[in-house]
Amino acid sequence: MKIFRLCLLLTLSFPLFSFSQSYSNIDFAAQISEKSIKKNVKSLCSDIMQGRETGTEGQKNAAVYIYSQFKQAGLQAVDKSQDSLSYFQSVKLSKLGLPSATIKVNKKTFYNYKDFVAGSIQDSIFKDLDIVYIGNSPIQNYSEIDFTNKAVLFLTSNFHKAFSQAYDIWKHSKPSLILFCDPINTSLFDRYIHTSKSVRYKRFRLKKPIDTVDSRIFGKESDFYNYLRTHEIIPISVRLTKAITGLKLKQLKNSLANQNQTTPIIAHLQLQLKNNDEIIKTENVISLIEGTEKPEEFIIISAHFDHLGVDKKLICYGANDNASGTAALIEIAKAFKYAELKGQRPKRSVIFTAFTAEEKGLLGSEFFVRNSPVPLKSIKANLNMDMLGRIDEYHSSANYIYLLGTSHLNPQLKPISDSLNGLYSHLILDYKYDQPHNPFYGSSDQASFVKNKIPSIMYFNGLHDDYHTPEDTPNKLDYKNIERVAQLVFLTAWELSNQD
Repeated sequence: MKIFRLCLLLTLSFPLFSFSQSYSNIDFAAQISEKSIKKNVKSLCSDIMQGRETGTEGQKNAAVYIYSQFKQAGLQAVDKSQDSLSYFQSVKLSKLGLPSATIKVNKKTFYNYKDFVAGSIQDSIFKDLDIVYIGNSPIQNYSEIDFTNKAVLFLTSNFHKAFSQAYDIWKHSKPSLILFCDPINTSLFDRYIHTSKSVRYKRFRLKKPIDTVDSRIFGKESDFYNYLRTHEIIPISVRLTKAITGLKLKQLKNSLANQNQTTPIIAHLQLQLKNNDEIIKTENVISLIEGTEKPEEFIIISAHFDHLGVDKKLICYGANDNASGTAALIEIAKAFKYAELKGQRPKRSVIFTAFTAEEKGLLGSEFFVRNSPVPLKSIKANLNMDMLGRIDEYHSSANYIYLLGTSHLNPQLKPISDSLNGLYSHLILDYKYDQPHNPFYGSSDQASFVKNKIPSIMYFNGLHDDYHTPEDTPNKLDYKNIERVAQLVFLTAWELSNQD
């Protein structure tokens, strides 16, 4: 292992002394300065940016700022055009409103967010759907009954565990609808209505009719979550439960206490649900340095530039999350351009991408990989920066960076990172979260590439008390940390883009 590390160190050191005109990758990395990073962060956190919430004027102002930095540096668009619009990848999202929905039972009409909560992102119509009431009996008691193309109503004494109970019912024979009621803890149902409304207004999805990506369930790959994309598990009120079953409250409570098999009650219902979405137009910002020997292969360097906008008239500046990563991205792009001006271009092409809608569920990067301007198989790696320049509870100074993904799809990423850091950046590389199933690894835009088996590294300084608050301001960042991380990312991208 020591021999391998020595050979790798020598291999990575070779470019330091091999360029004509005495320029090296270290010289190019040194062009990245904390002064320039700080200027970018302050611009991205200025009042005109209004917290950069996706689809707002402030976010679009930020996109124009990033574009102007790319264009002024002389970077080209991916399609090699210098037209300003060619630097923007247009993304259409749907901002979910409250869906209009009714359930009709025995000529009585019940309304969404009053007697039930139906939040599907798909419009639904069911006419005269058979609904089978099974009380609180285990689903195993009904193994002989086929619930396909029917609805199932069950009782629960634990509202929060009802969804896992619904999963067992769904696995049994995949009914069209699953309804449940807690006839005892009715206050939980009222609280669920309030929470569901609040969460609904924060949900976005890609504007695409097929294979919809929803920010609520992004990244979930189980059969159950795939089912949730187009089907409903609906909590309902006691009033609606009584209308369906014909039972009184006392009888429902007795049924809840009795887990023995009961004779199913068959009723019929009609459900109509129509979504009321608002179309949000936003954009990724993309630029390019074209490679010399392998221009058809690509390294992607990225950071998201959106944030939360305004909360109760207070701007959420998002200096750490993620003006820091975006500022670093801009300076890394300029360093690559500086190398080009000095007669040195990488063998592979390098794409610099500022993603929108990360805070809405990684939707900007998901759109990018679904509509990639280059073939996905030609992307050899993604280096993604998110939340640089702060200190978390596990460190006493900013002389560190978490690296996630270095040992996953390309195990060479870790020794490359270690060696390059030892040559120049001299940060403490913390691999505390460097496991494929760590939640942080799936919480930023590299996840969109990882899902497509593209090796990725996430650079991250950890969480802090100002996270997602108006207190995340530029004056709290350690700009020397961001400079050194950006230099490490540059050197890593340079190495990957020049490998044989």
